[in-house]
Amino acid sequence: MQEKKKFSPFRFYLVNFIFFLLILIAAFLVILILACGVQEVKVKGNSFYTSSQIEHLVLNDRYRTNGAWDVIKNKVHPRHDIPFVSDVKVSLSHLHILTITVTEKDIVGYMAASDGKLIYLDRDGRVTDISSKLLPDMIPVDGLPTKKKITAGQMYPAAENRVAALSLIFKSKDNMDLGIRSITFGNSGQITMVCGKVTVQLGTADSLKDKLLRLSYILPKVENEAGTLHFENYTSDNTDIVFDAA
Repeated sequence: MQEKKKFSPFRFYLVNFIFFLLILIAAFLVILILACGVQEVKVKGNSFYTSSQIEHLVLNDRYRTNGAWDVIKNKVHPRHDIPFVSDVKVSLSHLHILTITVTEKDIVGYMAASDGKLIYLDRDGRVTDISSKLLPDMIPVDGLPTKKKITAGQMYPAAENRVAALSLIFKSKDNMDLGIRSITFGNSGQITMVCGKVTVQLGTADSLKDKLLRLSYILPKVENEAGTLHFENYTSDNTDIVFDAA
């Protein structure tokens, strides 16, 4: 004769509590979705794309008018494939106001590839994107050819000392307010920059940090003049800088 299983009040109440909790969560989600009709979309942090372009890229399905759905969808499947953008966050700042916060990649300059596309670089000399789109306010770089494969997310595969010199210039651009318009590397590693109306002949990368620091002091004094600054013979023992007015 089989023994009857004992009734467990704890298990009964636990199962019912879990069931009730699931119903409550589902009801809350339904109410939230029904209540969050999007009336306004705000976009922050974008400069490479217009607000309408970002809105189209992020809210790209038939439920785009429902704020709660947009937030949940972008939490579960965030966009990581938008060129020049490292992160996108979608949030509700109000029941009917959706906010898209864009974090753009730290892009400083670009080089032209042989196929006509542009290779974008961050301040470390890493390739961020390869695109036919020309971004505003980027520094054109010339004279760093390579026969190696160029891959987004990896360091630009040119001579290591030249990439290091380029990175130092990129990092000094904002810190020293140099206003660089272009950078060119010569065959022997000589570096030429254009800053406003002034052409800067930096010579090789030797003592480059000191040269850039000196340049930051000199540029404000010649900002209204056109000419060439010569750093080719600059050393720790010879700190004279020659300016040839145009």
